[in-house]
Amino acid sequence: MLEIIRNIFGDAVQEAPYSFPAGTPFYIRHGYRVSRLSFRGKSCLLAEPERVGGNLASMKKHVASIQQLCQEPVVLYLRKMTSLQRANLIESEVAFIGGQNQLFIPFWGSFFEEKIKTPVEPSSRMSANAQLVFLYLFYHADACQMLNQTQIGRNLGLTKPSCSRAVQLLNASGLISLKEEGTSHLLSLAGEKSESLRDAMSVMGSPVLKRVYVKSLPTDIPYKLSGIKALADGSMLATLPTDAGYAVSKENAKLLQSDIIIDEQTFRDFGGEIIEVWKYDPFLLSETSRVDDASLLLCLDDEADERVQKELDELREKLGINEGGDY
Repeated sequence: MLEIIRNIFGDAVQEAPYSFPAGTPFYIRHGYRVSRLSFRGKSCLLAEPERVGGNLASMKKHVASIQQLCQEPVVLYLRKMTSLQRANLIESEVAFIGGQNQLFIPFWGSFFEEKIKTPVEPSSRMSANAQLVFLYLFYHADACQMLNQTQIGRNLGLTKPSCSRAVQLLNASGLISLKEEGTSHLLSLAGEKSESLRDAMSVMGSPVLKRVYVKSLPTDIPYKLSGIKALADGSMLATLPTDAGYAVSKENAKLLQSDIIIDEQTFRDFGGEIIEVWKYDPFLLSETSRVDDASLLLCLDDEADERVQKELDELREKLGINEGGDY
């Protein structure tokens, strides 16, 4: 915050601790962090809400109360700010510092960027595109610590808006680091590889969109070994006729001929194969005949079979996320 002010007003701006006067209401005393800003003989109080995402109307009332209690002008500090919040505060003549380079202090000066973005809040469940971008970074971190966002989007077949949205979500979740160099956006994992993957696993989900049962595998559609069949590949795990499967992209799934598709009961009665339609193209993350290890782990994480979980433990060990027994 102080860096934003000094970038505009210079190093003459100083910040000092401040304590509320006796008799300050509890909801203000414990609802705001307050310090004093000084600049060329003038001072004001900087008030930052303890809780992120509070109601703007309430915060405006609290600022007015703090000004009355302390008999000093108050500047509201919001770490994240939307364009609507900015417009409302300016209209209400409430001084503020918000977001990145958004400053309105009428008694000192004002500065705004031409554009302000609505902050992206981290989600409790990662989107498919964000998961794809994260895993791409995970698998390519050794070769290049900082990867160009535009090139990642091209390699993954994502549109510029889709890739940008995925990057914003990952950055808001603290899973990746974003560095701007001119017009380029460079990306890297926020921490060590296995630690980053452990953190991401809690919000990533199975890439399987749906399962399609077929009489036999089509010969004209590319696929990767997935499910238990992939886990059994190169291990001592034995597969059953009802085990999945074969992973294909959504685009290739559209090429399946209707005459080979059967329902689940027919599959159980007479056999066939299971095709997993993935939310992202399984070929983008794997150069072998099977799907990538992290996605496979996500596919089978809820599998109750002990024989499968034993193999999954070895897979977790390989990925470096088996510390403590889970993630």
